[in-house]
Order: sequence, then structure tokens, then C-alpha cells
Amino acid sequence: MRAVVCAPSPGSQQGTPMSKTIIAKFFLAVLFLCSLVSAGTVTAATVPPTMTNDDYFLYLPKNAATRGPLQVLVTVHGMGGDGPSFCQNLINRADADGFAIIAPTFQYHDYKVTANVTADDSAMLPHLKQIIDQLPERTGLTFKGKVMLYGFSRGAQIVHRFAEFYPEQVLAVALFSAGSYTLPQTAMTTAGVPQNMAFPFGVADLSQYGSKDAFNSLAFRQIHFFVGVGGSDTNPGDTPRDWDITEGTTRVARAQTFADTLTRMNMAASFTMFPDVGHEVTPDMRATAMTFLEQQSAGYGNGNFSFALPFAR
Repeated sequence: MRAVVCAPSPGSQQGTPMSKTIIAKFFLAVLFLCSLVSAGTVTAATVPPTMTNDDYFLYLPKNAATRGPLQVLVTVHGMGGDGPSFCQNLINRADADGFAIIAPTFQYHDYKVTANVTADDSAMLPHLKQIIDQLPERTGLTFKGKVMLYGFSRGAQIVHRFAEFYPEQVLAVALFSAGSYTLPQTAMTTAGVPQNMAFPFGVADLSQYGSKDAFNSLAFRQIHFFVGVGGSDTNPGDTPRDWDITEGTTRVARAQTFADTLTRMNMAASFTMFPDVGHEVTPDMRATAMTFLEQQSAGYGNGNFSFALPFAR
């Protein structure tokens, strides 16, 4: 495992080529070390530094060892992106909140091919769980038992499916603009015909794909969701056709379908469509998601979960 020290820094929301990512991480490390030298504070680290290896980046907040159990925030990029670049615009706020960030880098295949989605996610979701489970051993720190997740586009698919695979480990999910959703249902009637909702369309057979057991509806219903999408993200050509009959043809329609499904399950689910926004995450969208996640983290452990965001179209 390679290790770098990283200070909060602004960065691009969208993915960049890996060579740029490596340069950016090196530049951040140099800046941080130089600041320590100028302050005369270069000493042996009391906690492991922020770390990266071939498939994930870990950011630890300042004074991590003295903050008690840390809240983990998992951030997942979209197609063509990478973990370190995607999480950069979240680091300053996460640091203030005392959040540890796990930012995996996934090499997705064509998301419009259903078999690719099934193969990718059935491998990536258990791997992400393994990364999370190994954090205490790898860092020597303690972490809260439930994680929060934040994802955009293809990463939004990963984070909501992680919540369906491992709901006992998830506190809250904020996701934007997924191209398709796995509805938390085992069956559905479409055009008057009952259908079994197998993965990745539904959760009827999760035990075949890395989930430890059948779908745990009770645990899943305890998770708080924020679902967002740009109001102009409406090109049917950007979404796979196999989900049309159950979710609609655009990212907007599919986000609405997923949020409505959660609401019908009496879950704490908020949906916001951001006017005049295409397939992107704007600063306002990002800030709204972080406010939501901060509210959930603040209530974790005392039974006082906050959920102030409106369900708006």
C-alpha cells in the first residue's frame, strides 16, 4: 500500500485521467508537508496518514485519534472518474464534521448492458464492504458501526445497491442522477403481468450476488435517503432500455420512481429535482447532500434522526 499525507483542498468534481490524479495527490502531499516544516511541527504521526492504494483513497480528519469513533462517508464516482478526484470537493466540509472519507476507484464496464451491471456490482459491492470492514485494522482507529454513502451517476447506482445488499451497515444515502435503480421489491406487476424482480432490477435474489442473505427489508427501512437529479437530465439515450418498463426512460423519471418507491415503504426519503441542471453535480447540489448527511450523522446513536429536507419535485 502506498501512503500519502493529504490536507483539505479544493478539486474537480468530475473524474480526471489517472495520471492527473497521481500528480494532484503528490502536489497535495508536498503542500501539506511544507506547511508542517514551516511551522516546525514535523513529528511522528500519532495516527496513520491519509492513504491510497490501487483501488481506494482514505481521508482521515484532523485529530482523528482524539475524536472518538469516526463517522465514515463513502463517496463513489461516476463513469470515467476516480475516487481521489471525486471526493476533493467534499474534504473541507467532511474534515470540519470529523468524517473519514473512503473514495474507491472502480473500473466500470458499459452500464447500458444489463449483464455488465450485474457482473460489476456483484463484485464491487462485496469488495467495498471488505474495505469498510478492514478500516479499524488498517488504521488503528475506531469507527461508527453504520456508514453514510454519497454517489453520482454510476456511483449513485453503487451506493443505493450497497444499502440494499448490506442495510445493517448503512445509516444514510445521498445519491444523484443514477442511470438505473434496483427497486427494493421482490415482485412487481407491470401491464397487468406479475414479474419477479431479480437483481439488478429488484432484490428477489440478492443472496446469489454477494449479499449475505435475502433482502433485509426491516433493516433497509431504517435507512434515510436523499435522492436528487438535474431537471434537464432528460435524454433517454443516456439510460439503458431494460429499465424502461419499470422506471421510465430518463434519469429524472427513474429518480422519481425510486424515491416514490421508498416513500410508499414509509421510509424517510427526500427527492429534489434541481432546475436547469443537466447531468452534473453543482455546488448547490453537493451542499444540499452534505447538509442532509450532517443531519443524519448528528442524530446517529441518540435516536433523534433529523430529516428536514422537503420532498419536492
